Amino acid sequence: MDLAASWPTPPKTLPDIYPAKIGNLLVASFEEVTGKQKLEKALRQAGLDFTGGDVPDLPFGAPARLYDALEEIYGEQASRGLCLRAGRVMFHRGLRVFSGILGLSHRSFRLLPPSQKVLRGLDLLAWLLNHYSDQRVRVEKHARELLLINEKCPHCWNLKKTSPCCQLTVGLLQEGLAWACNGKQYSVEEISCRAKGDPACTYRIIRKPLSR
Repeated sequence: MDLAASWPTPPKTLPDIYPAKIGNLLVASFEEVTGKQKLEKALRQAGLDFTGGDVPDLPFGAPARLYDALEEIYGEQASRGLCLRAGRVMFHRGLRVFSGILGLSHRSFRLLPPSQKVLRGLDLLAWLLNHYSDQRVRVEKHARELLLINEKCPHCWNLKKTSPCCQLTVGLLQEGLAWACNGKQYSVEEISCRAKGDPACTYRIIRKPLSR
């Protein structure tokens, strides 16, 4: 008797996904920035042509495919500007969806000093992305700067670029920090990117705000 043949077949590893809950925020944010018709053109070019209604679970690299299509249509500089703006819009849309879960509207968060809000906000963002998607995100804390590190970034998945390209995340971080800290602006820069061969996408936030 072949014992191995009688063993249960191990479950197949599920493919990584970009979940519908976040995908809907992404698409709605780009639609607000570009307009519906222009977004639909970019989605078709990216092979992400939805037939109305809510956005389903997407392949993990779907955001990267959309950004690549936008770059082909509008060029590098303009497309990165669109992504930056979409990230800012996505923060506010995401706030309406996740604020209760993360406790961002709770008095205990709102009364924190700005420096603690920045730390707490980054930790919550890392938790959210790890919990609701297949990303791998962590925060490193240093004396003058904070690093948000994404070792598995869907925004540049399988892309090959000569410079960091995850502008949506930069925009989201900029807007989130300004919202949390009463309009104070912080320096946010992507200093490494998987698209250019780095091991992770790393975003550096200078602790000291640019404006007071």
